[in-house]
Amino acid sequence: MNILHFSDSHLGYSEYNKIDPVTGINRREQDFYNAWQQVIEAILSLKPDVVVHAGDLFHNPRPGNRAIRVALEGIKKISDAHIPIVIVSGNHETPKIRATGSIFESIALFDNVYLAYSGKYERFTIKGIDFHCIPHCSITEDLDLALKSIRMEKSPAKNILVTHGAWSGKQTFGMGEFNEQRLPDIEAELGEQFDYIALGHYHNFIRIKDHVCYSGSTERTSLNEAGNSCGFVTVGLENFNVDFHSISTRLMVKIGPVDCAGLAAEQISARISDLSAGVPDGAIVLLTLENMEDHTFLKLAGYDLDQFFPRVFHLEKRIHRQTQDALEYGRGSSIESITVEFERYMESVKGLEFDPEKLKKLGIAYLNMEEGT
Repeated sequence: MNILHFSDSHLGYSEYNKIDPVTGINRREQDFYNAWQQVIEAILSLKPDVVVHAGDLFHNPRPGNRAIRVALEGIKKISDAHIPIVIVSGNHETPKIRATGSIFESIALFDNVYLAYSGKYERFTIKGIDFHCIPHCSITEDLDLALKSIRMEKSPAKNILVTHGAWSGKQTFGMGEFNEQRLPDIEAELGEQFDYIALGHYHNFIRIKDHVCYSGSTERTSLNEAGNSCGFVTVGLENFNVDFHSISTRLMVKIGPVDCAGLAAEQISARISDLSAGVPDGAIVLLTLENMEDHTFLKLAGYDLDQFFPRVFHLEKRIHRQTQDALEYGRGSSIESITVEFERYMESVKGLEFDPEKLKKLGIAYLNMEEGT
């Protein structure tokens, strides 16, 4: 008996406002569709006995038409191949108000599809295996009730738990999201052991125990996930083996943090030029500069750091100055003109013995004269 376990497809996710001129689709959104389609193709090729998706199929509870179509096309292919698929809802796609309804109500119309999305425990018996499913529960009381509702029968050959949330044991695997579901060590709570626990929510393949796994996401939603593998897991239940299969996704690269203490703007620029060598085309890049002195920060405004990354998909710059704990420039922003940066600097300085407004106006006047020469 072979299970294919994947999770966190986040269909409908988009970012960076980069549009494909031919299709009109946000290019980052398309990346997530491409990743989903790779897994669907793998399912049709590997022909597992059962497929499990452990939550966050969609990025939000009201996905757009395109995201719905891509999801339904993939699920229909699995259904038509007579491969059962078990899906639980995650925190991203669970409506805050139950009366809103769920897109999963439409997905439930397919044959061979088993869904848990109503904030309660569901059990499905498929090919002699009991699948115990706990979707995202919006309130703690619902999660507590779901855990108490689990009943492990002796008759099925195997028992598999499918759930979505931050597993808490010796180590907690959370994403830092305000509405994430905190899962206890469910086996310790029940005093029972499952044959396999398929987890979703954490965006990296992690084998917490031999039989307890996060499959990771099929694409990355944050630069914090740079270095994480994307893909799916296959599980052989007879001899029990767990294998991770990576898929092709857009690379994320972190450069730095570069310690800028004592460095001139020219030296920082040269160092960035060196570090940019070898960055893959089409990558999403995070450049972090720290301990930058204020006067150097202003001078660096005259340098176009983007020139060192001409073929990347997106460059995000985070600059931490010595006078402030964390000054972050990101989400497509760049260093502004020297006059704008001088204004920001003056606004950050406290406790001056002279009129800061007068000094700011005088400084801007001189800077404008300098820029005009």
